[in-house]
Amino acid sequence: MKNEKNITLNIQMISKNLTFLPQKYQFLKWIQFSLQAIRQSNIEVLIRIVEKKEIKFLNFKFRNKNYTTNILSFSYINDKIIKSNYIGDLVICGKIIEQEANEQKKELESHWAHITIHGILHLLGYDHTNLKKQSRMETLEIKIMKSLNYKNPYTTSNIKLI
Repeated sequence: MKNEKNITLNIQMISKNLTFLPQKYQFLKWIQFSLQAIRQSNIEVLIRIVEKKEIKFLNFKFRNKNYTTNILSFSYINDKIIKSNYIGDLVICGKIIEQEANEQKKELESHWAHITIHGILHLLGYDHTNLKKQSRMETLEIKIMKSLNYKNPYTTSNIKLI
């Protein structure tokens, strides 16, 4: 693994009473492995961990979808006003992550890893807006998860990531 000094990570913790909250070193590791898989380096990212009410508000305000979701990504990678290495913000709802992990019978840490990796790939321009793009993104997610010794996140879940 490359030196983590290529990643600047800021974490804002808004949510309370979570069963499990990844440590900063875990987020850094997941991000680092995501960057290695696509040969990207020297990035800055913000992760904000929020309550259901906030993520629902943001989902409605920015996506016009009036429901909670597990993660939202706000990419600034092509924004000429923002610093060139600032790729964006991830807003994660810890309670939704816990709920999904429980419903899908997944290990909580593994689900956090997957959702973080999924969000980082969105920040870097990946999406799942059609079957070809979805297949490409999911294949990369599976590869990254396996390189971290986690299970394939798509073998036990029928829930679509948003």
